Amino acid sequence: MNQNIMSKLKSYDYLGVFLSFICGIHCLVTPILIIYLPVVGEAIESIWFHSAIIGIMIFAFYHSIYKHFKIHHSRLILGLGLTGLTFFIVSYINELTHHSGKHEHGHELSNVHGDETSMIYIAIAGAIFLISAHLLNIRKCRCIRGKGVCKSKEI
Repeated sequence: MNQNIMSKLKSYDYLGVFLSFICGIHCLVTPILIIYLPVVGEAIESIWFHSAIIGIMIFAFYHSIYKHFKIHHSRLILGLGLTGLTFFIVSYINELTHHSGKHEHGHELSNVHGDETSMIYIAIAGAIFLISAHLLNIRKCRCIRGKGVCKSKEI
């Protein structure tokens, strides 16, 4: 594959790592922001924000992990990426249904709050899976181009 194309695809991996990291931090920080800075917390808690981030993450996943999978055929990388993306999508769908309900964010009944907490854990796990997949993808592509140390044939 052309070096220029491989380089461009690698930049999508870096975008994916960045977005996954931001999403993980977002899940940890938003509850604190809602308490201490409600205006900022509510702005980054909006459905539009989540929709945009999920859309860009799917775009980065397709252009990095999926397209590279066609080259290196690493099921581990594809599996980690799909698992992480699935976790984010499940969390996102839960957020969509949560905001379409009658209760306001932060004012739920205790069982809904527990569900929201578990969705935060799922989203953070998704971030960890996606970051791992993107980093392994970068490493695998360096092996393919002969510019990195290939320690394992299984990655």
